[in-house]
Amino acid sequence: MLAAGLLGGVLLAGCGGGDDGGERLSRAALTREAEAVCDAGTKESDRLRADARPGARGEDAGKEIDATRAALEAQIDGFADLRGPASTDDDIAALLRHLRAASAGLERLRELAVDGDLTVVETIAANPDLVQRINRSSAQAADDLVALDWLTCIGVAS
Repeated sequence: MLAAGLLGGVLLAGCGGGDDGGERLSRAALTREAEAVCDAGTKESDRLRADARPGARGEDAGKEIDATRAALEAQIDGFADLRGPASTDDDIAALLRHLRAASAGLERLRELAVDGDLTVVETIAANPDLVQRINRSSAQAADDLVALDWLTCIGVAS
């Protein structure tokens, strides 16, 4: 349960934005796009939890973490192309920075599971500082979502 909460929690925080030089969307259109990506991320998170195999070790545990990272990276990539009003640029950049930090933490968690032939739960228990950094990045991303007023991405009905 702890593993599902950690790995799923990262995905629930997974919305973002960026600056690729494309057309800027209105705030309302940006929010609609963000909510669509968040909805897809929530569905993927639910699917990953349903497919999880408690007790998987080493490479198999790493594959579960890889799947979570892939879903998170898809969210990051999906939103990195969005551009909203200039007033959202700093908040979107912060959000992407925090989501990328969470993803990097998950990558390190994966390496530790594989190298130690551990389960996800064992890896989490053995690395509380890393888990704390991942959780902190996820919490900061949630704060960024609030700053962007993308409340449905964190489970608050609008």
